Amino acid sequence: MKKVNNVEEYVIAPGNTLKELLESNDMTQLDLADKTGINKKTINEIIKGKAPITPVTALKLEYVFHIPASFWNNLESKYRERLERQKDLESIKKEEKHLENIPYLEMSKRNWNYIEKTKDPFEKVINLRKFFSIASLSFDTELKRKLAFHKNETKEISLEALYCWLRYGEIKAQEIECSKFNIEQLKKQVVEIRKLVNAPFLKQYNKIQELLKKGGVALIYEPHLPKTYMNGVSYKVSCDKAIIMISDKGKRDDILWFTLFHELAHLIKHGKKELFIDQEEGQKNTIEIEADNYAKNILIKDSIYQKWKKQILRYTDEIILNFAKENHVSAGIVVGRLQKDGILSWNEFNHFIWKI
Repeated sequence: MKKVNNVEEYVIAPGNTLKELLESNDMTQLDLADKTGINKKTINEIIKGKAPITPVTALKLEYVFHIPASFWNNLESKYRERLERQKDLESIKKEEKHLENIPYLEMSKRNWNYIEKTKDPFEKVINLRKFFSIASLSFDTELKRKLAFHKNETKEISLEALYCWLRYGEIKAQEIECSKFNIEQLKKQVVEIRKLVNAPFLKQYNKIQELLKKGGVALIYEPHLPKTYMNGVSYKVSCDKAIIMISDKGKRDDILWFTLFHELAHLIKHGKKELFIDQEEGQKNTIEIEADNYAKNILIKDSIYQKWKKQILRYTDEIILNFAKENHVSAGIVVGRLQKDGILSWNEFNHFIWKI
């Protein structure tokens, strides 16, 4: 749709056509009422555009003017569509206010579905309607309502930006065919994914995605949008399918791996259809702490990690590399764990951290 629809310019109101026919046939509205059996008031309202030409009326006009009923029906249909489009144009203008909090430019740079590059606010609203598959940017969706539930506990987040990011994941997840969601099967895939953690996450991404499909989970990696502050999100779109979205927040490989297992913990342990948002910062509730502990133990068993820590007086490259090798993880994951626990500062041994 464009601001001016050239087709609409040539659509004539059915009442105008009927009025012209009456004049050319030297007929009055009362004459037409007599010939068709249609109430004179109704005919007058049709001419004024207040009443529609119904299929029954169209058939009667066909007999009087020898013009097919299909002509009248099409004329009426196009006219009513034009009226609705005029109303829609007005609603689009009103919805331009929503653009203020939506990172449209960044989305267009990434060539997201339907988000074409444009500076025209009118076109942006139309593209966003298509992107969200909604008839109005003011409409609620289940995903939007889930986000609203998190509003108080995620004050720094732009819910609009996060909604865009999640919607993109939702679109991509629709393109991924998965087996039926099954927790027991998913647990088996976690074991297989754990075998891949001694290599960079993005290099293993396709393998991870294939493994998760067997458990009914669509995995999507997409760099974070400004003001989303998200490491990852997980939720079930139906009883048969779940989504995990992971961003590049932090730009570190160890964070990607940790986030993946953290989100898997939510799907395995906390299920249902709740939306689990994993922020890098912020106060964590019992569920988030449980997911953190699950991820830590999957990557490096806590009992092994704690015992090793007690034996080390000074950390060196060799000590870290040996422990990583023994536990079949990258050295960056070991360093990340030590930094998170405050044993190492955030600038120590960063040469082991694979950057995104």
